[in-house]
Amino acid sequence: MTNEKDVSSNIQDIIIVGGGTAGWMTAAAMSKILRKEHYNIKLIESEDIGTVGVGEATIPQIQLFNELLGFNENDFVRETNATFKLGIEFVDWKKKGHAYIHPFGKYGMDMEGIQFHHFWLRGQKLGETTPVDDFSLQIAAARLGKFQRPEDIPNSPLSGINYAFQFDAGLYAKFLRRLAENHGVQRIEGKVSNVTQRGTDGFIESVTLEKGDTHAADLFIDCSGFRGLLIEGALKTGYEDWSHYLPCNRAVAIACEKIEEPIPFTKATAKTSGWQWRIPLQSRT
Repeated sequence: MTNEKDVSSNIQDIIIVGGGTAGWMTAAAMSKILRKEHYNIKLIESEDIGTVGVGEATIPQIQLFNELLGFNENDFVRETNATFKLGIEFVDWKKKGHAYIHPFGKYGMDMEGIQFHHFWLRGQKLGETTPVDDFSLQIAAARLGKFQRPEDIPNSPLSGINYAFQFDAGLYAKFLRRLAENHGVQRIEGKVSNVTQRGTDGFIESVTLEKGDTHAADLFIDCSGFRGLLIEGALKTGYEDWSHYLPCNRAVAIACEKIEEPIPFTKATAKTSGWQWRIPLQSRT
């Protein structure tokens, strides 16, 4: 009988196909956790294949990933042209001229084991007219263009500031590449031209590049983006078409000049066809 330890010990050589944000996030995380003394990690990518290099708006879980990698947050902000983000403003979604901010932090304070919004809803029934936004520190700060990191102060709203980032996805990939390579990840330049599968079970055995060299591994990870080079091109796992749910199937990324100081939130404006994101970075929008 084989246990998990026996199975994992068989994996030594790992190949990630594709770079960009997905590939280098994978490489950075795996090299940090698995350690180069026990595993050989390679990432195959081609400079000739472009990535979707846009301003990336994230949610607070990105902090968990960054903390896992253990780098200095100030270095990350500097290297990726990042700005801080307290929430998302939705404009014209309910009706034209209406806007609200979805904050990353909590509303008010829970009391007597009951969540705050129950008290607020009860107050509305009793004639209280104060909008719920007035009970959110993140919304108040976002509208004033303010931000600060949380402080370790018990029972203070300053201890519960929850935030995310907006950054240049291309610069983030380069930042993670440096971290991954410092942890022993080997980058291989080239395009995959052929995928070889084992005859016994159909699992991927190796990939061959256009220049002729072949690379074998125990574990392959597909980060080739829309191409799905391994997961669909080779393994034929199937594609589930959601176009009947998602009529908007195109995106246009446009970098604009910086016209004002960055605001600490992402703005999503409803349009007659789809919606428009506004993602402020340090040097551009």
